[in-house]
Order: sequence, then structure tokens, then C-alpha cells
Amino acid sequence: MLAAPHGDSGAGYGLGTAVAVLSAVLFALGAVLQHEAAESSTVGGTLRMRTLLRRPRWIVGQLATASGTGMQVFALGLAPVAVVQPVLAVALVVALAIRAVRNRQAPLRLELIGAALTTGGLAVFLVAAKPASGVHTHEPSTLAVISAVGVSVVLVAVATLFKRGAHGALACGSAAGIAAGIGAVLISVGLTSLREGGWVHALAGIAVWGALVVAIVAQVGGQQAYARGSLAWSLPALILLDPVAAIPAAHLLLGERLEHGHAAVWLPAAAVAAIGVVMLARTGEQPRDDAAAEQPTDKPHPRAA
Repeated sequence: MLAAPHGDSGAGYGLGTAVAVLSAVLFALGAVLQHEAAESSTVGGTLRMRTLLRRPRWIVGQLATASGTGMQVFALGLAPVAVVQPVLAVALVVALAIRAVRNRQAPLRLELIGAALTTGGLAVFLVAAKPASGVHTHEPSTLAVISAVGVSVVLVAVATLFKRGAHGALACGSAAGIAAGIGAVLISVGLTSLREGGWVHALAGIAVWGALVVAIVAQVGGQQAYARGSLAWSLPALILLDPVAAIPAAHLLLGERLEHGHAAVWLPAAAVAAIGVVMLARTGEQPRDDAAAEQPTDKPHPRAA
């Protein structure tokens, strides 16, 4: 039976949650900047990588994302996957605020409601669904790790077949989110190997290299999602499916489990958070686009009169 990858102390649990929030903020900043750069680097529905790599916003966004990944790894060393990944959903709310500031537009009422549902549901989830105390029940096999990597690669590859539009952004964002969740579990496996046997033991294992491959795949999926449509479609899908994929993956690969006795609380809380994410996806930018489209038709009337 494997040693627990995190301390059971409340201090370590709380610090891991706080670091995950910081990671979410950095991910949000990176997502907004990368989306803006990808949008301006897409021609005829195709993302021009050479143009993208020359965008300063993309470079800054990449730095923010890399920093967020570092914080995520740190958080996974302090708290379980089932805690860290749901906290990263805070990135959706932060991205909403950053986008509002950059566009100089106040969030819509439904966006605020969606943000409140997301953060409130997550807060209750984290209090009630703290993973059961104990240890990881097993170490993932080489075949299991390879299968997890293969699932990530196939999902992103299939999603990129979708063209520009809501469906393409949603498909790529969903695939990237699932890959990110699987990658977080593999990172957790690598951290456990590092603690047990040091760097040589960790680097000799397949989990670290699998995590690296999945991280790259998730990044490609995210870039393709940003290039295919509105951030209101791609980011919620990415963020929602990250913990949705991470929690079962952690259970299958590591044996992590949630507090079953509190399921009557954390299951509805998770559902509320999911409703908030979906609401943000549906109300993100379309109303503003419609309002903008209506303005030109309203202005000519006074002139005609």
C-alpha cells in the first residue's frame, strides 16, 4: 500500500487550496491573452502558428500559463487531485473579470449569477468532499499510464477535425480539459515517485514522461479551442471537464476517493457549480454581440428623419 502523497494536516490542505487558487488566477490570465492572440492569428478558420508565435500577448499568456502549471504542481504536492482540480474552476470567474476589464464592458447579470453559482458550489464541494483520509490503494501500471496518455492524444486529435465555430471551440475545449485532468493525475503520480525514491526514481518512471506528453497535448487542444470560437464556449468546457476527468482518473489510477458519507452535500454542490459553468458558457459574449449588431441599425433612423 502506498504512502499518502499529501499531509493529512489541515494546514497542508488549506495551503494546497490557496496555491491552487493562485494557479487558477494565472491560468485565467493566460487563457484570456492566448485567446486574443489566437483570434487575431486565425485566417480562414486556420490557426497560423508563425503569426501566433510573434504575438507578444501570446508570449505573456504562455508565461502566465507556465507559472500557473508550476503552482498547480506545487498544490498537487500539498492537496489531493480531487481538491486541486475543482479549485482551478475559479479561473473561469477570474477570466470573466479580466475580459470585462480589457473590453471595458461590465459583466452581464446572468454572467454574475453563473459566477456566483460556480464559486458557491465549489466552496461547498471543497468543504464536504474532502478526500477520505487514508492512502493511495495502488500504483498505476505502465499499461494504465500509456492508456491514459493515448486517450488524451486521441481526444484532442479528433476534436481538431472540427472547423471554426461554437462546436469546434466546444470540442477542442472539452478535449483539452479532459487531457488537463488526466495530466494532473499523472503529475501526482510523479510527485509520489519523487518523494519515495528521489529524482532518479521519478524520472525512471513512465508517469512523469506521460504527464509531459499530456501537458503538451492539452496545450495544443487549448490553442485550437481559442482559435475556433469565443472564449465563452472554449474556456467553460475546458475548466468544467478538467476536474470531471481528474476525479475518476485519480480513482482509477491511484485509488483516491471522496467522502462517501457527505455525498448528499457535495453531489448537489458539484451540480450547482456545473450549472454555473454552463450558464457562463451560454451567456458569455453572444448578448453583447447581438447588442453591437443592433446599434448600427438604430443609428440611421434619426438621420432618415
